[in-house]
Amino acid sequence: GAHLRRMWDANIGPGCADSPGVSHLPRISPLLWVGNEIAPSVGSFDVVVSTVPPRSCRTGARQPELTTHAIMFADGQGSETAAGVAFAKRCILEGAECVAAAVAAGKSVLVHCAWGQNRSCAICCAFAVLHRSMSANEAIDYVRERNIAERSYAGQQPPGGAMHNRVFREIIRELERERDAEAEETAETAEEAAAREAAAGTAAPHPRAAHEDEGG
Repeated sequence: GAHLRRMWDANIGPGCADSPGVSHLPRISPLLWVGNEIAPSVGSFDVVVSTVPPRSCRTGARQPELTTHAIMFADGQGSETAAGVAFAKRCILEGAECVAAAVAAGKSVLVHCAWGQNRSCAICCAFAVLHRSMSANEAIDYVRERNIAERSYAGQQPPGGAMHNRVFREIIRELERERDAEAEETAETAEEAAAREAAAGTAAPHPRAAHEDEGG
């Protein structure tokens, strides 16, 4: 709605205009790129996950037909409300699953937002944490590194740049904690099941031994 439009327009600036406006993320997946809103019109990708409408690199006009998966949500630059945080997390998770499905199918995938910094990078970081066993900080540092290495625009350096939204960084760290807690719970459940099986095996006499006892 109007609120999202204001958020998108607030992001229009140099980071929307550098071309091709993409960073390759081969350590996460050789099939994964992250970019700005003109990146879909510059490159060629099998799957395009859009958090804002793509724009033409020539005219600036919107090109929604370039999107294969639309997951629209706002970047509040760290000022998100509690409801905004919850919605952003759901969208980031949905985006990560889109990336996972594309990569599993061997398809090249671009995740983009307006500047290619927060929303799109958060989705790529979530994929890295949930599907590539990277730590949150490792994923965040890596997308920042690739952004600096492959792109050049005003506002790119800290306190701006990739993943400068503190709320999105915390979402990625929360996903890591949830991932690790789930893995620990699964391991404990497996250990408990193994212990029960071992105890059952100790308590029940071997059939042959029982037969020998009966025969004297």
